[in-house]
Amino acid sequence: MGKNLSYVGRLELIGFVLFGMVQFWLSIFLMPESVIKQITCICRNFLWTGSIIRNKSALVAWKNVCLPKAEGGLGLYNITARNNCFLVKQLWNIHLKADSIWICWVHHFYLQDTNIWTVPLQQTSSPLWKSFIKLRDRLLDDLGGSQQLSPCCKIGVILQSFFRLMLINT
Repeated sequence: MGKNLSYVGRLELIGFVLFGMVQFWLSIFLMPESVIKQITCICRNFLWTGSIIRNKSALVAWKNVCLPKAEGGLGLYNITARNNCFLVKQLWNIHLKADSIWICWVHHFYLQDTNIWTVPLQQTSSPLWKSFIKLRDRLLDDLGGSQQLSPCCKIGVILQSFFRLMLINT
């Protein structure tokens, strides 16, 4: 089917269908790098060949494909950066004590009398919680420490800092 579509048709299919299906999982879990590489490989092959199996030389580097259209890219997003940004949003929801069952459970089980920005990493924690704490530590390093975060701190400052960090590392 993909062979019958133009590049624009394949790009739209990737952007809306394939990336749309992945979006939900990116917002909940830290995706393993091997899974992200496989998804990227499938999307890249489909865009350039119309098949998820066939591989040929790409016309443009994937890093450039993932740039915004205003910067000369095709408007697809970097999956790793998107995954990390969604998880930073979850950190912020934990910080604000958003009213959800999962966040109440996190406060009861992991945080108790502390907050997300100062809780130490426990070896007995779940892999998901460990990934949150590692991501928090990367973010705090970029911001200059947890003392920079006051209750009135806006998520925009945190996300802007994290976007800078992700653009440097991708």
